[in-house]
Amino acid sequence: MFAKRIVAALLLLVVTASALMAYQLSPLNVTYDPTGAGSAKVYTIVNDSDSPIAIEVRAEQRIIDIDGNEVNQDGSAYFSIQPNRMIIRPDSTQLVRVQYRGPQTVTSEMSFRIISEQIPMPRGAQEEEAGQMISFLFVYSTSAYVRPSRIVESVSPSVSVTDDGNLEIILENTGSVHQMLNDLSVELAGSNGASYSLSEEELQPLSDQNLLTNSQLRTVIEIPEALQGCDSIAASIDYDYEYSA
Repeated sequence: MFAKRIVAALLLLVVTASALMAYQLSPLNVTYDPTGAGSAKVYTIVNDSDSPIAIEVRAEQRIIDIDGNEVNQDGSAYFSIQPNRMIIRPDSTQLVRVQYRGPQTVTSEMSFRIISEQIPMPRGAQEEEAGQMISFLFVYSTSAYVRPSRIVESVSPSVSVTDDGNLEIILENTGSVHQMLNDLSVELAGSNGASYSLSEEELQPLSDQNLLTNSQLRTVIEIPEALQGCDSIAASIDYDYEYSA
């Protein structure tokens, strides 16, 4: 009987959460032109629930550090969002127009997040449902890029020995657009003629990552036995991605 009560409670929690998070946002990945008709995009928010919801839409500039951690900064100076706050009725759709307002000359792709966040309803706008046990506010974080004037795809690897005697392999995006490191392989070649392919575990900090323009990613490994004592070690890479927008 106790187990049945637990299952019933969990089902109630799932149903309640689903009702509160039931809205959809599209598209999830957009590339803007810095000028012209392509500098404006329309997002669609669909409220699938049987209750009104309050939504806030904002832009944040996207930065990824050398260890793959994403840090977002206020990007409101680059975009005009209309409307940026709204209440959407049950089973209704809201269109949101997002216009890029940043520099018109873009030599290196700019990366952003267009974020749609469910916020608490204004006081008095909705009566609290009887028996509601949780408050779940759902967030969509979408990818947005501003296209550069010239598309260059280039990722450069480098290898150095750290102070504690390990190898640091750094991949740097020296091109003008982001690169997805799908099916990545890294091959090391020593001055002694030996070679070594990084294992799946050693590649984990790099594989399938989104390497933004003017960004670096690194992994640190022990010096492979075959490469110990080399005067120099070089790296070559291969991955499966081709930019298109």
